[in-house]
Amino acid sequence: MAEKTRKLAPATLLILLAVASFAAAAITITNITEWHVYAKTPPIVKVDGKQKGYDYGDYVTVDTYYAEDGTNRTVISVLGFTGDPVKYDNVLFICNEDYQGYTYNVQLVYKGLLYGTDWTYVQYIKLYFPDETNVLNIDGSTTGTPSTAPRIIPPGACDTVSVEVLVKPNAYTAGKADGSTRLIAIQVDVVAIKP
Repeated sequence: MAEKTRKLAPATLLILLAVASFAAAAITITNITEWHVYAKTPPIVKVDGKQKGYDYGDYVTVDTYYAEDGTNRTVISVLGFTGDPVKYDNVLFICNEDYQGYTYNVQLVYKGLLYGTDWTYVQYIKLYFPDETNVLNIDGSTTGTPSTAPRIIPPGACDTVSVEVLVKPNAYTAGKADGSTRLIAIQVDVVAIKP
């Protein structure tokens, strides 16, 4: 019996080693996929109100540039007047140019302050869709990512965005009301979702 046990011991040890090495072995399976990228212009585009006949001269400017991260950026600059709320209508047109004819739900979504600016000299900024009840109110107490309610934009249609801003009177006393000093910069994204 002792001899039988001695013969079984190496065999048992080999079986245990084989099971342990199998349990520790990694399995790699490669299933090849290909990803192809093509491009067309975006289905939702932002158009300067000036191109649609709303020209505020140097009070409102709309420019576009390509950021280092490859994204399109639209920069809308508005001039506020210290202590007086000012509203500019139809500053931006959001147009559905989807070549497949899809309808989109579009929202304005506040993402936060930019370039180290703060609310020292600006009381509020309001962005309006045409009905003026769908407003994005932004001020120094705004937190999170508030947005307007979705607007439905069918193919070939445009919706307008108006802006109201109130610059605090202290911008004048601080020497910042010179028309060229940036008082605040915020990011508000146009988010379009195909329902």
